[in-house]
Amino acid sequence: MVDEKKLQLTIDRNEIRHVVAKSVLARDSGQWKELGECYHPDAKLTSSWFSGTAKEFLKVVEETRDVRREGETQKHMTGNHWIEVSRNRAVAESDLILYQRRIIEGLELDFTTWSRRLHLMEKRDGDWKIWRRTAIYERDRMDPHNPEAVPEGFYSSMDLSKYPPQIRYHCWRNTLFGHPPSKNICLKGTEREKEVREEARNWIEGK
Repeated sequence: MVDEKKLQLTIDRNEIRHVVAKSVLARDSGQWKELGECYHPDAKLTSSWFSGTAKEFLKVVEETRDVRREGETQKHMTGNHWIEVSRNRAVAESDLILYQRRIIEGLELDFTTWSRRLHLMEKRDGDWKIWRRTAIYERDRMDPHNPEAVPEGFYSSMDLSKYPPQIRYHCWRNTLFGHPPSKNICLKGTEREKEVREEARNWIEGK
């Protein structure tokens, strides 16, 4: 006998995972229409450099789509999905690793940033979409593509003191390209993370 509840849960989790994956792939490939389809009209999101509505986020990323120069790349990789579903609400969390290559002062630099993405999902008119999305940052690193090309004094000239130690290279790079750290930036192990997770718990409990 088919367990209808388990079957529906499996369907819901599969659809939610699809939306999360679509939002990442559409972001990296510049498919803005498809990216917009992943969010509800009243959705909001917070990342290392942005905090606001999904509509505002879409406008910003589309306007800056040509900022990357030849030789620069970006790729978000997700995995380890954990999805809780309660009627028409869900909390979907996953690991995310961002790989970026940027050319700064003529140097090819590779950046890696580790975070968790916490999605508060809602099913409306039969479709799961993102209502809230928060990135919880863990750590980062920066590596030169060609270590021998790094000029003497390059690292010591970097002022990292104004950025969160966990993701100082990530924020330093973003600031150089016009995206200083968000005031609502969320870091692992902070009070802000506790607030975000409490919001997620209230969401899934229908509060």
